[in-house]
Amino acid sequence: MTPALLMLQGAAATVSLLGYLVITRSGAFGSGVGMQTGEALALLTTAAVYGWWLAPVAAATGGVRGAALALVIIDVLWVFLGQGVAGLIFCAVPVCPDATPWTDIVRYGSLVLGAAAAWTAWGAYRAMRGPTQWAPVATAVVLILVSFTLQGMNSKLPPS
Repeated sequence: MTPALLMLQGAAATVSLLGYLVITRSGAFGSGVGMQTGEALALLTTAAVYGWWLAPVAAATGGVRGAALALVIIDVLWVFLGQGVAGLIFCAVPVCPDATPWTDIVRYGSLVLGAAAAWTAWGAYRAMRGPTQWAPVATAVVLILVSFTLQGMNSKLPPS
């Protein structure tokens, strides 16, 4: 486990979390006093991804191959595609007018840091010896897919 892997995971998590804070502030999951169950579940599963992200980081430092592969999945699906590519699709390129410059920092930062973190995690995975433990990978995929599904069903972003 290299210091670069740890630093890039932290940077990718930071830029991705900033993206969720910005869209949540803009009312993506409702605003005001009341919160619908679906909105709460979307936020809960988003928080669960960030909370669980620490588990494969810690496990990868102990040489768990499946944890390094789970980091690749998180970096590609959650950061690069979920915040970077999807953010560019749903936001005007090159500048998103809402919360400028933060949305642009998030979108482009997610592309760069998501790719760099995934590449570094992939290198760590390939350097580790032994069998791949699939539980961390499966957990990452399920958490991310459930979160994306609930976000898609419950987001309230105004059309651009």
